[in-house]
Amino acid sequence: MDLNRLGDEASADEPPSKRQKLQNGSGYSYHEQRIVQCVDQELRRRVVGNKAPKEQYEALRERLEKQVIQNLTKSDLLSHDRRIFDDLLEGYVRREINNVADRERERLKAECLKTSQPGTLPAPVSVQQETAPSQARWPGVSESTLTLPARPNSGHYEGPSRLIKPQEAMPIEKDNQVERKLSPSMPIPSARPVSAVPPAAPSPAAPSQIPRAPPRPVEQHLGKPKREVPTSPTNFRARAHSSLWHGKQKEDDHQLSEYFTEKDRPYLAAETRLALSHIPSAFLRMDPVVLQNPVAVHFDFTSEEVACLRAAARQVVGAEPKGRRRDVEKDLVKQLARLKKKQKTMVDVAKIAKIPRRSVQDIEQYLEDILVMSKHAVQKPPTIPSIITVRRDPYDQHATFARSSKIPSLLFTREITGHRGHHGAMRDNVNFVNEFHKCRDDELELREEWTNCAGDISTIVWTSADNFICGTTEHSDAHNQQYNKPGNLVLGSCRVGTLRAYPDHRIVRPMVEKGENSTNAMRESQDPWLYTSVVSSDYDPNLGLAFTSGFDTTVKIWKVDETDSGPTMKVQGTWKHDGNVNFVVCSKHQSGMVATAADVPTNAIRIYKIRHDDIGQSPGRRYSCSRVTDEYGNTVSTEKWAYFPATMQWGQSPEVQHLLLVGYSPRSRTGDDNDIPQDRRDSGELCLWDGLTGQRWRITSATTQNVFEILWHPSQPSFIAATSPLGLDTDEGVRTQIRIFRVSDCSEYGGQAFTPVQTLDCTALDINELTIMPNSFTYCYISAACTDGKVYMWDTARGDRPIHVLRHDEPIDEYRGDREREDVGVKFTAWGNTPDRFYTGSSDGVVKVWNIRSHEKPLVRDLLEAPGPITCGLFSPDRSKLVVGDATGRVFLLSLDAPDDDAKKSAFTTLRLPNGTTKVVRPPKSIIYHKEPPTPEYNADGSLAEPEDSKAVVARANEYLANQQLMVHPANRHWVVQGPRYAELGFYRRDWHDKDDPDEPLLARWQMTQEDDNKRIRATGGRRRQQLLNIPVEDPLALEWHSLNNRASVSLLDVDTLPEETKKLLIQDGVDLVEVGEPDYMFNYEDYSEDEF
Repeated sequence: MDLNRLGDEASADEPPSKRQKLQNGSGYSYHEQRIVQCVDQELRRRVVGNKAPKEQYEALRERLEKQVIQNLTKSDLLSHDRRIFDDLLEGYVRREINNVADRERERLKAECLKTSQPGTLPAPVSVQQETAPSQARWPGVSESTLTLPARPNSGHYEGPSRLIKPQEAMPIEKDNQVERKLSPSMPIPSARPVSAVPPAAPSPAAPSQIPRAPPRPVEQHLGKPKREVPTSPTNFRARAHSSLWHGKQKEDDHQLSEYFTEKDRPYLAAETRLALSHIPSAFLRMDPVVLQNPVAVHFDFTSEEVACLRAAARQVVGAEPKGRRRDVEKDLVKQLARLKKKQKTMVDVAKIAKIPRRSVQDIEQYLEDILVMSKHAVQKPPTIPSIITVRRDPYDQHATFARSSKIPSLLFTREITGHRGHHGAMRDNVNFVNEFHKCRDDELELREEWTNCAGDISTIVWTSADNFICGTTEHSDAHNQQYNKPGNLVLGSCRVGTLRAYPDHRIVRPMVEKGENSTNAMRESQDPWLYTSVVSSDYDPNLGLAFTSGFDTTVKIWKVDETDSGPTMKVQGTWKHDGNVNFVVCSKHQSGMVATAADVPTNAIRIYKIRHDDIGQSPGRRYSCSRVTDEYGNTVSTEKWAYFPATMQWGQSPEVQHLLLVGYSPRSRTGDDNDIPQDRRDSGELCLWDGLTGQRWRITSATTQNVFEILWHPSQPSFIAATSPLGLDTDEGVRTQIRIFRVSDCSEYGGQAFTPVQTLDCTALDINELTIMPNSFTYCYISAACTDGKVYMWDTARGDRPIHVLRHDEPIDEYRGDREREDVGVKFTAWGNTPDRFYTGSSDGVVKVWNIRSHEKPLVRDLLEAPGPITCGLFSPDRSKLVVGDATGRVFLLSLDAPDDDAKKSAFTTLRLPNGTTKVVRPPKSIIYHKEPPTPEYNADGSLAEPEDSKAVVARANEYLANQQLMVHPANRHWVVQGPRYAELGFYRRDWHDKDDPDEPLLARWQMTQEDDNKRIRATGGRRRQQLLNIPVEDPLALEWHSLNNRASVSLLDVDTLPEETKKLLIQDGVDLVEVGEPDYMFNYEDYSEDEF
């Protein structure tokens, strides 16, 4: 912008020496001198960074001074005395600068709109991205920082086709009573040249000359990355709770005091305040620097200000001053009613009143309000003046208060009207019991968070109302064994807030013949044990036993005991299988049956009956599907593919608790789906066995389809099965179907058969989870969580079409190709206490809450935002707690009941930030690792593990020293430490490093055990102790001896030069003879502060 255009309203014939006269104070009044000072002060304060060119700044200031002086001469402001003039001048100058900024902004916008080529549009000097949206209770303004570009006289902008010289920007902050604190910062762009030169790319860092072990593999995907989800009313509560959870910055006392020292005292009309009181809480996205402190937007008039107005009104109407009246406002209204007769207005009263920090408009609005209230007999305002403020609500305190007050309101309404008379009182047809359950469920919030589990949380089971078991996946393939680490099985406690690891699911690390894990260096640096994935778990409350299964081909039986320090569990037995055990489920039947499913083509199913005296030797019966042979009786080849159990469930209702339902699917044994014949890919089998007799029940339909998932009805002898489509008359787009089976009424099967009664069509390719929520004795809600990131919801009373399709956002991890085939999708679905609350968790890392009874807006809110895809979740038996796991090895505990204040305070840590403020944070807890298991006695092939030949060990050690991979410590010849070329060995504990990368720093719990840190701590402690004990000696003789000792040669203190008798006496006195210069590694010193000392 050309600075010459600023202040066009100023007189063109103004003498050029006027500004100099104003500065010198000669020939001009006090008012003009104050105008120059105020303009200069305000302009310097607003120029961003105060880095504008001097010539441009001087020109802008001169024109603003001219404009302000010219406008003030037209007003009556100069007629006031100095005190009132000084109070009003600052606000007047501020408004004038704002007007200039507004006009310049509109001019720049108009110029941008005229530009036809995008390359010549102005570019922002500095763009402040919207980073931390928050919720406010007031509509915000979109701009608070304006950029006034200034051009030298030699360059000018001639439209879209010609740009002679780029402009230089001089930003000026727009300052307004409310906008100054409410509006996010958004500079107006300045012009840029058409052919902008891009900045030079940073030169790549030179690769390290020391070879390192390969970094952790990262899959390369071609899908779109996860879209940044903005804050919205649905996820605001979760993010507000996360902000409060992870850190709350303490407010500065100085900033809080500004609330009581407002320069302006605005007044809002009564009509505006009434409208604000009826507006619901508004949700606004704003910059973090905006509205950091509360902003007062309304101040009631005090009694002193009302008395001043009454005196001014009497002066305007010419009334005689009277004695002190009790009701000042009543007399003020009386005088205002006489204004019309005197041909006066309220503006006249406002000008005479001259109330500090009140504008003429504020006084006029107040006078109109009290006049209107007197005419309409409106209730008199309270005696104590009120203040209306606008503030951030980053921690959702307003909504928390509203939720906490809803239950008392429901209780009061029910007490007054009863269950049958609530329709009119609540203005809606509300079920009190259902509303109470919803209010209770909505209190579910994050209470604990643990990290550093071995991998994706794959299974969760509750063993009591406070304890739970989690199993995780592991890196156990030949190409990624180096990332295998403990933490694959953990026991959690809600009472003490711990997550403790157990090492029992492990195998001896196998020898790798090819790849990076086949080298001798990798074998030597890795743990001899390989921890395996734990993929299934269950708990039998009748037996009091927990069961876990994994890829170590075993099922472990556990007994969980409660102690004062937390729960512990101990293995009671082990069931060995022929392959990886993918499922273990417990029957609710009183016989205590447990079923397992292994990853083998035949005899994959086992049903155990617990033998209490020796659980490990419990008898089991084996079962196989019938599709191991074809229709001609020939055995189906299982070398490349076979039918494996894909899902397994025991019956839930008392009539079917002894029935085991198993679904089979074809799967390649080599990992290549092309090995499966084309005509077999949608095939499978649905099997139903009686666990007591071993007899197989008949299923009359869909027994040969590919089975994705099955689920029993919670209270009826019925189940549902998700399979591939059956028949040729399916609708277009239907790729999966869900069938509802009930006990057949046909006497042909003797009551031992199930037949389908309804089929639900689904367009998803694969189904992960099924849920059932009964809504009547006959009908129910059925949900299917799918790999496409959607949950399909049906009401069986309304046909075979879904009533809702609940969508999640794009996954966090990138994917290649089709999402339905490459993404895990929705992996967690669960119902609350009522059908009004339904919970889902997907690969977008979000746990959402839905109300499926709401047809227009079923999404209630986002309950949790995790750093990784949601992989598992389970409610406690009483539904008061929820445990959720994600793909980053984190476990989240959500609960209805908040912890007590002592436990809450102990979990937080106070950090001091560089700017001097403090921030209270609550970091996630790490799991408690188990002790290192003993070295295995046998190798992976079953041979006896023999110790290595001592001569070979010595030879290899000497080789390490010769190659400078190891070196002898110069201060102690008994120490061997890392050498300059140690990285060539690759001997690193990757699980000790951040992100399992040796190039990353050590984790804190391992860093504190390093000898270098201990040495530094001991040295610091010794120096600190010496400083504390360094008391001045007043004795002259002692000072002389002290000086002699300081000048003594170190050689005089050599231990070897001491006489033998002296050495013996010193040793008898307990003195440890250490050579001077040798590091002191023998003592552990504590570092005390001066206050503690």
